[in-house]
Amino acid sequence: MKATLLLLFLIVCSLCLGWSFFTHSRIAVAALESIEPSLLEAISGGLPLPLFNDWIGLQASFVDVDRYFVRELVPGHSFRIHNYPGIEGLTMSEILELPGMSRNALGALITAFFDVRNLSRSDDFAGTSYAIARLFHFASDLTMPLHVVNNNDGQLTGQPGLHVRIESILGNFFFRSEMLLRQGPRIFGDEEIPVVLFESIRKSMEQSKVFEEADMKRKRDSAYRFAALWGDVKEVFIEATSRAVYLCASLLISAISQPN
Repeated sequence: MKATLLLLFLIVCSLCLGWSFFTHSRIAVAALESIEPSLLEAISGGLPLPLFNDWIGLQASFVDVDRYFVRELVPGHSFRIHNYPGIEGLTMSEILELPGMSRNALGALITAFFDVRNLSRSDDFAGTSYAIARLFHFASDLTMPLHVVNNNDGQLTGQPGLHVRIESILGNFFFRSEMLLRQGPRIFGDEEIPVVLFESIRKSMEQSKVFEEADMKRKRDSAYRFAALWGDVKEVFIEATSRAVYLCASLLISAISQPN
């Protein structure tokens, strides 16, 4: 009973982080389902692929919960591109050398990418699966518009709680896997990955304005319900999560298909 209550507590705590517990899992599973099965069989540890996919999906969600047990392994889940002038001209290895990069989502993503590449060539199934989960988690976090802007919780516009309303309430009660727009992944060269990531981050920064404007209607109109909020942000929400699926799948096959 105590273990069940602890699990429920941790899940509830994680609902306001990332794309929310269940959305992270849906993104991860959809990403794996978009990858050619033969590529996954080499890293699935002999598990049937549906079970492997669900396992990675669960681990990707629990990266948020890790902070309660292994805090040194869990960096920040956001990134502000304006804090790093000139970063868009750097390679992944050069980005990791920047001050503070090990403590934000972009640094965590790149570290996980290299971990997947190295561990997938060994027999370390546990290490590989956890690296994939971290890769998926932080890649997804960087598509979430409120994770790449300063006004991450509406604190700059008088909308405190914006983060929870968008990613937790809408994500858990309105968003479904079948809404995702499926797109086949592609293999990126290492030099392409920063370009692709920064393009995605800038798109998410623009999308954050849609979340702010829709939530402002709620503030002005007491009759404005969450269903109306979902209707106003649905298109952006689905595009961003679908882009997360594409990035997760593309980064994974790029890590396991390319040489060092």
